Amino acid sequence: MTAPRARSGALLVARVVFHTTLLAALPFIVGGLAGFFAEVSQVSETLPRLIERASVVLLPLLVVQGVCVFVKVRRELSLTDAAPSARAVLESVLRHTRVMTDKGLGLFFGALAAVVLSLTLKFAELGIIAVLGLSTLYAVVTVGVLLSTFVAQRFEERLAARGGIIGREFVPVVVESGESVEELFHFERVPVPWGFVVQVYQRLPARLATESRHVVGASVSMRRVTLARPLHRTPRGDYRVPPASVAFTDLFGLTRVAIAQAAEARLRVLPRLYPVALASAPRTLAPQEGVLSVLRRAPTEDWFRVREYMAGDDTRRIHWKLSVKLGHLQVRQPETVPVVRRRVRVVLDNYLPAAHAQGEEVDLVLGDVLDRLVELWISLARALSERGESVQLAVATGDGTRHTETLELTRGAQPRLLELGSRVQWQSATDFHEVGDALERGQLMVVVTARFLPLPPLPPPSAGTVTWVLLPVSDEIPTALPRRAVDKVLAFFTQPFAPGAEENALLASAQRNNARRRLETVRAHTAHLTAQGSAAAEAALRARGEPFYRVSRSGVAYLLG
Repeated sequence: MTAPRARSGALLVARVVFHTTLLAALPFIVGGLAGFFAEVSQVSETLPRLIERASVVLLPLLVVQGVCVFVKVRRELSLTDAAPSARAVLESVLRHTRVMTDKGLGLFFGALAAVVLSLTLKFAELGIIAVLGLSTLYAVVTVGVLLSTFVAQRFEERLAARGGIIGREFVPVVVESGESVEELFHFERVPVPWGFVVQVYQRLPARLATESRHVVGASVSMRRVTLARPLHRTPRGDYRVPPASVAFTDLFGLTRVAIAQAAEARLRVLPRLYPVALASAPRTLAPQEGVLSVLRRAPTEDWFRVREYMAGDDTRRIHWKLSVKLGHLQVRQPETVPVVRRRVRVVLDNYLPAAHAQGEEVDLVLGDVLDRLVELWISLARALSERGESVQLAVATGDGTRHTETLELTRGAQPRLLELGSRVQWQSATDFHEVGDALERGQLMVVVTARFLPLPPLPPPSAGTVTWVLLPVSDEIPTALPRRAVDKVLAFFTQPFAPGAEENALLASAQRNNARRRLETVRAHTAHLTAQGSAAAEAALRARGEPFYRVSRSGVAYLLG
């Protein structure tokens, strides 16, 4: 623990020194080193005058920056009751001095390279370019530090005094999975200093595959502006999006000054309901077929009431003898006949051990698996309810205070069913056998699972009381996209974003490539784990001799066989 902490402390000190002292001294250090190795006798006599004029420009800027940073650090540390540690002071100093963007750092190091080349190649025009670039950068950085000290601190107060807003909403706010959604940002009477723009940035939850990035100019100081962008994906989920980062950015894109966190929003994506049908009799060693055998009832099996035929009715329900007698078509209505209502608890297995549930990469890989599992869970419950069963849904919440959430599926409960389905997440606190405990007398249980890990300790098999429905995980894991050699060559010579975008920077590209490699590693590991674990779990469930169904897809329907 000591060595990594020491390394992180040394890195912190180095970053603070770079953004304070070295930012002004590094051009002279680099120029001196270049002069040591190159012939610079022609410009050596101008060195005293250069240092004198540079001091006239740089020293006031450094003093202003130093005073501003001191004020901000003191203001921040005064909010804490305990005496701040040296590390806390350094982190505060770094937070308030690091205002340069990647483009600003690129300009800085580009100017240093111009200094070296001008001295080595005796190319005076490169020296002029270096001086102009560094002077512009120092001036813009100083203005940025001043803004962060005296403007950003009172930004929210000024915004409220002007009656301004920075708001966000998703339209529509409640949708079904796969439907189109737009994110709208509203700006009205936002105070924007001259020479700067307001930039809003936030990376939305990973499964939405969207970044919020909006830029508005001084026009929002006097009127209302609404910016919109579509979400790339809308998978099932209840998304509570935290406030976005709002910053002032200069017109050159060299500095960014954070001013507020604003515009939180919420989006609810409901799961879809699909037909559920039986492909064959359940695989069971017991004489009972289980509660799902009701799904095989044909439209002509039952006592019926009748009504006049309407377009779209199932022609198998036509009562031909009565139709001939009355002179117009009559159809049977099996749903109007009371049957013996069995009480069924439909349990969802959303347990995932903590060791397998860490990182957003796992959510990206296994998120679609949980979506399919939830769709099957609620669709099966609806199908049983429509066939006359008394259905109760149960799922683990992962909450320490309320382990299980249940829902009685009564008439008119479909909105609550979809709302419950949208909130289900993988959790590591409660396994499915605890959710299914304490069944009432005569109550049956259906367990919907995509198990690919060892089963928990289960009670002895009970004939017909428990029915297992297994969704094979290996069918739902996304496959890796093939990448041709020509694509790699093109990626080297092209840019994925518009020219000038910060995402094209070397550091940003490296971060994206690392994230892509991590995601592929997790995907491959999960695919290997599920291929073995799912087969073992299926064999263990079959061996219990209870009604067992394996799920497949047939068009939009879930087929149990």
